[in-house]
Order: sequence, then structure tokens, then C-alpha cells
Amino acid sequence: MATSVDFSEFVTPTSLNLVPGQSSSSSSSIVYLAVAVLKRAHGQDRLPVDNHRPRLLFRTKSGPLIRQEGDVSEGTMSGFDFDKLPEDILCHIHSLVPLQEAARMACVSHRFLRSWRCFPNLTFNLHTLSLDVFEGETYKNKMVDRIDKIIQNHSGLGVKTLKLDVSTCFQLITVDQINNWLHAIIKPGMLEIALMFPLRSKRVFDLSCSLLSCAASSLQSISFFYVGFHPTLSSGCFSSLRSVCFRYVDITTEELGCLLSSTFSLQKLEINSCDQLTFLNIPSHLQHLTILNVSWCTNLQRIEIYAPKLTTFDFRGPPMKIITGDSSHLKDVTLHGALFSGMIQYARTELHSFACNLQTLTLASVKEDFNTPMLPEKFLHLRNLHIYFESIGFQSYDYFSLASFIEACPALENFYVWAGEYDHVWKDPALEVSDADSLQIRRIPGFHHSNLKIASVNRFFPSKSLIELIYLIIENASSLQWLKLDTAYRFDFSGMCKRMCKEDVSQALKAVEVAKRYIGCKVPSTVEFNILEPCKRCHIPKLYEL
Repeated sequence: MATSVDFSEFVTPTSLNLVPGQSSSSSSSIVYLAVAVLKRAHGQDRLPVDNHRPRLLFRTKSGPLIRQEGDVSEGTMSGFDFDKLPEDILCHIHSLVPLQEAARMACVSHRFLRSWRCFPNLTFNLHTLSLDVFEGETYKNKMVDRIDKIIQNHSGLGVKTLKLDVSTCFQLITVDQINNWLHAIIKPGMLEIALMFPLRSKRVFDLSCSLLSCAASSLQSISFFYVGFHPTLSSGCFSSLRSVCFRYVDITTEELGCLLSSTFSLQKLEINSCDQLTFLNIPSHLQHLTILNVSWCTNLQRIEIYAPKLTTFDFRGPPMKIITGDSSHLKDVTLHGALFSGMIQYARTELHSFACNLQTLTLASVKEDFNTPMLPEKFLHLRNLHIYFESIGFQSYDYFSLASFIEACPALENFYVWAGEYDHVWKDPALEVSDADSLQIRRIPGFHHSNLKIASVNRFFPSKSLIELIYLIIENASSLQWLKLDTAYRFDFSGMCKRMCKEDVSQALKAVEVAKRYIGCKVPSTVEFNILEPCKRCHIPKLYEL
């Protein structure tokens, strides 16, 4: 192993903003802060000035550069010598910062340079390697070269986390090169491995199980994206594994069974777009498994869950046979029909057979061929129900049939419906009457609900069946406190109004008019009633665009 590392080979001063006389502001501040805290703990308030040390500059978050003399890790004071700080404490300080910052700290400190060779958290991606995709194709070669240099100069010891994302430059890397990287890094004691390769690449990297076998007993988390993984019964015992995430992984039903048979501490399992799976069996020995996510596995036909402590189940795909053993702990279920129809009806007819103790249920569908039937089965503990109609074809759906869910959930407190996308052409002829009293409304004799507090309808539009559902709630939910009808797109994650086209704004204004005419006059005074309209600043001007 080389006795010195030329960091310029894989981290250039320009890319890290390091120039003569000035260190990285963020990394230096981290080191300075760490040293200051440690010294203050020993009763020291100031760092010394040594005129014989080279000068380094530090930038605080809110102030100008602060001049500090010498190697930031080598300052001494009366009663405290940083050079005598135990190596394990120094390495711990170093391990708390991301890879990019750790490399910067190693550039300005000999002691951190030593700990760099056993840096425990290796995260390789465009950001941590200071690369810019706008450089053109050259950034790909730089990425491969920098990863290679870092691994070559690493001792291979003490690595706890490896996150390798080469999805942008996979075509430049050979299988042997990847295997060499993994062989150099994966050692006993490793806790986490995450590998990400490009989706729909012409080749799939097959991860050798023998590579993981040496760290099998210590691994706590594995996450693979577009990888071939084929474990067998002799692949090792993953006794400490707590989290597994497979996305676009080539793995068969039998191979996944071999992996699960050797795990005993698993807490979270995510299977996404693993199309070789036809049957998923979650065995009973997974006593600690609480979260199961299964999504978009196109060839999956059946799921059997026998993990006794499962609390959260998220499924996205077509309605299929789902069997559970002990579902007494299963409290939160999401069923998303993806591109397939009938998930709302499936939930009402089949869900009770494998999840009867739910507290929160989220349903999503893109198409329903039949209305929701009235059935005797009840969800006695369900408190939160969210239903999403995620396409434009639901205008003719009978929303009033959703009363089946409300009636089946006597403890329901929060009821939310996303009514679907606006159809600019469709009009409900039943709403041609002029007032609420002239509207012929369906009712359910003997219907009553005593716990529902909040009812919300997003993307409310002029629909008689939707109005009938709302009437049913406000007339029979004695505990109702808040009714909200949202006609707009509301806000995005940045807090700004989401964009609406001219036709959507026009349809939303019609919905506002219908809500005021048919619903506003029926809401009891004890209920807070809100109609959320299109934003006058962001949405209404759309009406005047050519």
C-alpha cells in the first residue's frame, strides 16, 4: 500500500474549491467546530496561534473568513494537545461527514489523511464525486477514474457502508472492474451495501453471492437496482439483515426463498419490478418483519404472508390472491391498482379476508368496471380511509356506492376521496335543475355514523352521485366537524400553486358554483365547510389566455 495519496488524482482542487491559502469552507468549519467542541469540553475556549504554521482560512455560515494558523488538527494549548487525541475519536469525527467533505478534510490534515484510508462510509455518485453532467461525456470517465483511485488508496478495512451508483457511466465499466471494486471493499463487519446500475441497459450485472458471503453475518441492509442476484441455500446466513430493497432485480421465486430462509432479523422488505417472481411467500420465521412493499411485479400471481408482526403492507399491481396467517398486527394497508382495473371493488370484497384489523386504508384505481357493493363484512378498527380515482374515466362512476365503505367502518374518523381527473366534455344531465330541493337524492334507510369527523373530496366536480355521497355524510354523520371540497390542484412541494390548464380552471369554477348551489345550503352550522377555489393570482388568468 502506498504511503501517501495524491488526492489530485481523483479530487481536483478546482472541483473541491480548494485554492492555495484557503481550505474548503464547509469541511474546515466542520473540523474547526469539532476541535472547538472537544477543547471546550476540556475547559479551553480558544485555539492557539502559532506563527510557524501555514495559514488556513475558515468561513462561518454567517460571517467572513476567519484566519487560523497551522494544521487544523494539530493545534495545541496548555492542558490539551490535539495531537494526543485518541485515533478512534479522530476517526469517529471523520466518519460523521460525507465522502466529499471527508476527502477535503484529508487534503488539509495529515491526521485525517491517515483516517481517510479506512474511511467507513463510501458513497459514490455524481454529487459526492463533485461531477457535473453538463461537462459532457468527460464526466463519465472522471467518475470511473475517481472511484478507481479512491478504492485503490483505501486499505479495504473498516468500511461499514458502500453505496455505488454508476447508472450514468455503466457502459464504460467492465464486469471485472466492478468485481475488483467489490472484492476490495466488501469485508466482514460491513453493514450496508447499495448498488445502482442503469435501467434497461443492454447488460445486467450479476452480483456474485460469494462476494457477499464474507459479510453475510454482519450485513444489516442491502439495496440493489437493476442487478442480477441469485442466492442459494449455501450463500450464507444473513442473520443480521434488517432491510432488503430489490428494484428491477433478476431473482426467481426460489432464489428469493433461499435468501429469506437465511434471514431472521428482517424488518423491512421492498420488492419492486422483479418480473421473474411468480409467487411471493413471506415465511413465519420472519418474526421482526413489520413493513412489506410489493410493486409492479408483472408476473406475480399470488402472495402469502405468514410474518406474524407485519404492520404495514403496500401493494401496487393487479388484484390477486393474497393470504395472511396472523394479521392481527396489520394496521396500515395500501392497495394501488396501477394500470389494472377493479381495485376498489377488490378491496371491498376481498380485503376483509386477509386484513380485518386495519386502522388506515389507502386505495387507488385507474378504472372500475363495477360499483362498490354493499356487504356485511366490517372493518371495526378502521379510522382513516383514503380513496384515489386516478384517471379521467370516472365521471360515470357511482360515487354514492362508496357508502358501502363508510357503513362498513363504524370507527371511521377521516374520509378522503380524490375524485379523478376532469373531463372537459362530460356533463351530468341530472344537475340541470336549478336548486338543491329539486334534486332527487338517494338515501340509505337506517344509515348512521357516529365517529366520522373529517370528510374531504379533492378534485370535486359536478356529479350527482358525488353530491349524494356528500349528502349522506352531512345528514347522517352526527360527529362531523369539517367538510372540505377542493376544486383546484392546490400546491406542490415548494408551496407554489400547481399549474392548471384553461379547461381545468373553467371546470373547477363550475364545480365551485355547483358546490355552493347544492351543498352549501345543506351543511349544518356545526360543521366547518370549505370550498377551495382556483387561485385568483395563478389560475384565473388562464381563462384569458388565447
